[in-house]
Amino acid sequence: MATKKRKMSWTVAGFLMVFIFFAGSFALAAEPKGEVVFCSLVGSWATRVAYDPHTALGGSSETLISLAFDGLITKDDKSADQPALAESWKIAGDWSAADFSLRKGVTFHNGDPFTAKDVKFSLDRAMREDLQFVYGPEFKRHIKSVEIVNDYHVRIHLKAPFPGLLDRLQTTAIVPKNYLEKVGDAGFAAKPVGAGPFRVVKFSRDRFFEVEAVENHYRKTPFVKKFTSLNLAESSTRLAMLKTGEADLACLQATHIPVVEKDPKLKIFWSRNTYLMTLVFFDLAHPEDSPFKDPRVRRATSLAIDRKGITKALGHGAWEPWGSYLAPYHPGFDASRNLPDPYNPEKSRQLLAEAGYGMGFDTVLVAHPNYRAAFEAIQQQLRDVGIRARLEVPEHGAHASMFVAGKFRGIGTGTGPYWSGITQPGVAGQTHITGTWSCNLATPAVKKAMDSLMMAIGDTAIAECARELDKILLKEMVRVPLWTIHQAFGAAPKIQEFPGVPGLQHPRRFEFLKVKDK
Repeated sequence: MATKKRKMSWTVAGFLMVFIFFAGSFALAAEPKGEVVFCSLVGSWATRVAYDPHTALGGSSETLISLAFDGLITKDDKSADQPALAESWKIAGDWSAADFSLRKGVTFHNGDPFTAKDVKFSLDRAMREDLQFVYGPEFKRHIKSVEIVNDYHVRIHLKAPFPGLLDRLQTTAIVPKNYLEKVGDAGFAAKPVGAGPFRVVKFSRDRFFEVEAVENHYRKTPFVKKFTSLNLAESSTRLAMLKTGEADLACLQATHIPVVEKDPKLKIFWSRNTYLMTLVFFDLAHPEDSPFKDPRVRRATSLAIDRKGITKALGHGAWEPWGSYLAPYHPGFDASRNLPDPYNPEKSRQLLAEAGYGMGFDTVLVAHPNYRAAFEAIQQQLRDVGIRARLEVPEHGAHASMFVAGKFRGIGTGTGPYWSGITQPGVAGQTHITGTWSCNLATPAVKKAMDSLMMAIGDTAIAECARELDKILLKEMVRVPLWTIHQAFGAAPKIQEFPGVPGLQHPRRFEFLKVKDK
């Protein structure tokens, strides 16, 4: 009898174990449900044809890339590297090569199997000059060749240490070689195919991008079935759509944060330390004589700005006075040395007089349209010490193109370094300090320090080099830190959870976005 009871108990236990197993499996494989409309910032693409991830120019493009495409690796909500199309990777001690073991059994959205040939094809394609991919020049400088070891093993041969490799590979889309060669660049841009957690349904260039969940996705089946990203440059439109229920999630302008905070139906998700706002001395890149070529005038300009007052009045928690070119998540960041220049108009006037500008001078102050109010305040504060600046506010596209081309004169807004959650400080700052968005202002000392940081191996060496670069940048003063930007995302009541990646102004990981049950 005891034996019979024992058998019955094991039978019940076995049944319960099987039930729990299948219940857990069902929960993991639950069908995506609901839809979300996201009001995003405007993306930047080189091609005017349609949508091609290897023509992405700006950080805002990463949101769309992350929906329909996957890279070799990804990041979790703690900003740690995680496997994606690559199951594992190993970098040689001398940085001569990086090996990636690829995931088997993955297919692209059109059914093409994923293999090493797609990785080599994609990386080679990302380096094509005509596509103008934002990371293409970096890849060309550092990558010697991409070798197919076998169908599921790729080796990237490097010319020199490339500490930004893993960060850059996260947002470099892997595309299906056979399909792209069959339809061509234009055909692919019109009907893009990736291996991301969502597949493309329809889109309109610079207007909207609609995707649907890929069920049983190899990495993560999204919780949300349908996701639409609307490109809206006008911040008031994003806010209005959020309040009327036309949008479920929206990038907020700082001035709109109090409006959302007062609405009991809405809430805010934050991404901290996305990028650094700086004041750039454009005149230093031009041969004409300028008062700003005197370091005393640059120091005087910085001391004339009331960072604390401006951020308190206009930032609404989204801006924080900053005195470093590093983010808190970077090796080498020292909170005790993160000291913004104080507001000291008296000292500013003294320095201007010492430099021979006791009567002041005239110049130009260029502002990005998103920060007009802040730079109107700066304009007044500069006028108070004798720097008479005429305010110019180009529209978004013109500001970006003129900034990169180095056409601005005087001084003005500089969005960057774009930290963007990148944990290697050199990679996070290179584009804006010595690269495409540097306005050709990097001095020999800055370039040398940046090269040392980019070649550093190991956390200790990276931290030391980062501190040295920060010190030199603060001394050279080709641009000065103003405040760090914390990005706020307004959310409708239906949004239950939004675990993004820390430091990203342009969010990813929408496969983890959850909506509440009705």
